[in-house]
Amino acid sequence: MFLEGKVKTYNEARGFGFIAIEGESKDLFFHIQDFPNKNILPKVGEKLKFRKVEESGKFKADNIVRLELKTETPRHTPQSRALENKPRATQREQSQEKTSRFSTYIGLLIMIGLAYVVYNKYQAWQSNRIQSVEVQHMVKEPQVQQNFSCDGRQHCSQMGSYEEALFFLRNCPNTKMDGDGDGIPCESQF
Repeated sequence: MFLEGKVKTYNEARGFGFIAIEGESKDLFFHIQDFPNKNILPKVGEKLKFRKVEESGKFKADNIVRLELKTETPRHTPQSRALENKPRATQREQSQEKTSRFSTYIGLLIMIGLAYVVYNKYQAWQSNRIQSVEVQHMVKEPQVQQNFSCDGRQHCSQMGSYEEALFFLRNCPNTKMDGDGDGIPCESQF
């Protein structure tokens, strides 16, 4: 049998309160979980219809029906109606969209992989190129050390050999054996 009453108190922090029952002096306990809509909090003085049940030796309200709760009818605008009536994508379209996204991700991963491979090939090519240039400089001219010393000679006519002229040009100051400045001494004589 349903009884009627009003919310006497409600503790929002703890989620419970008491109902004043018409014709009875003792208030009845209720919990927010026993309300049909837990999102709309009960207000003091709100009329309720409920059943009185015993739980763990104590009485409480159960199957609570809110008598004064007004449900608002939504007001529609042309935009909200258009959104409601918008055709939703079918399962087939959704699966095609997922397949398309998956293909896009795979394509991006392949492009990143190819870029990585090309970059590594370029780096290997650059390092080989630099090493070959260093080898060329090292092998360019072997330095044969002979017992030449800078003794003040400056002209090609004073040299005994090409090697001696080359030594003087590279190591001694004030030589006059390379007229065109290309690093080759005594070009007109040899």
